[in-house]
Amino acid sequence: MITKWFLTTDNFDAEASSAYSTIAGSSLIAGQFIDSVDVVKYILEAWYMYDLQLPEIQRDLLLLNCPPDQIERLGTLLERLGPIKKRVYTQYIRFAQENAVLPTFEDINVACDLRAVFEDTVYPIPNIRSIRHTKLLEFRYVVLVEILTEDYHGRTQKLAFQMTEEALSDLQTAFQRASEQLDILKESTRAISTKH
Repeated sequence: MITKWFLTTDNFDAEASSAYSTIAGSSLIAGQFIDSVDVVKYILEAWYMYDLQLPEIQRDLLLLNCPPDQIERLGTLLERLGPIKKRVYTQYIRFAQENAVLPTFEDINVACDLRAVFEDTVYPIPNIRSIRHTKLLEFRYVVLVEILTEDYHGRTQKLAFQMTEEALSDLQTAFQRASEQLDILKESTRAISTKH
């Protein structure tokens, strides 16, 4: 099942939701499957990174006191996975470079709220007495947003803010425009990305 998963997946993250059906069909429990995939992934990454030969990997495993029958079974598995070692390494290095330098988006929490608008605020207490802090003028819709980011070292940062309905609409439009620009960028650089 592990070999089949490696040969058919586009995402080598065993904790991604795309792996759930394979894990369910495996004789391993989820934790064992993920740990096994991580070990194989590490070997494939090193195999490509250091331009190793399969016998060199098997020799290193022998030096680590792995039983010969397990080394032979792993060698059979690695022979089948050899053709995808570059893809596995590429995903590893891409993740490292995409997540370096700046924090990345991890989660977002959104809540809609109804905000009461009173004639005056509670503080500071005004000198003018013609307006009352107890007089309700209207209600306004507000969207409360909490964005969580994480840096390369696993440190989480939180940004919380509120938006009016109009600001939410502007943000949606801005994301749509950014998506259109990204499509144009992808189209104009397609020749560069296909060379590699």
